[in-house]
Amino acid sequence: MRGVYTANITITGLSTAKTLLLLTAPSTAVLEILSVRLTNLANETNEQWSVGLFHVTTVGSPSGTSVTPEKHEKLDAASTTTATGNLSSEPTTYATNPIDKDGPASLSGYRYDPLPEERPICPPSGAIGLRMLAAPTSVDVSAQIVFREIG
Repeated sequence: MRGVYTANITITGLSTAKTLLLLTAPSTAVLEILSVRLTNLANETNEQWSVGLFHVTTVGSPSGTSVTPEKHEKLDAASTTTATGNLSSEPTTYATNPIDKDGPASLSGYRYDPLPEERPICPPSGAIGLRMLAAPTSVDVSAQIVFREIG
């Protein structure tokens, strides 16, 4: 499918509640979220995570590791979405209510696969973030959001 991209980051030694992956839509397009994954890469001791996907109401000046989204179709243009992972400075304000929130076992990880009618849309210049809501025991994770740019 045209215009589909994957933003993915590996975070080692994650031990704090924070935004793991933040997508900011370009001013000329919307983002349709197709799926979200948070996978445990190394922790052999199971614990319960608290994970959520949230709209950002005020972006502010978040900072972290720049992530280059991978295009699914090689003939597509590069994504114009700004993807940032492992945030050290959070967005100013998140929406109070999550798009999705779960308490998965760390060994099985977190998955969000909305039906087509349920897929969240992030407006132009809007942002959406995958958040670890409670501090986990130190763990290596892979955070991934698959999205489509429309516009």
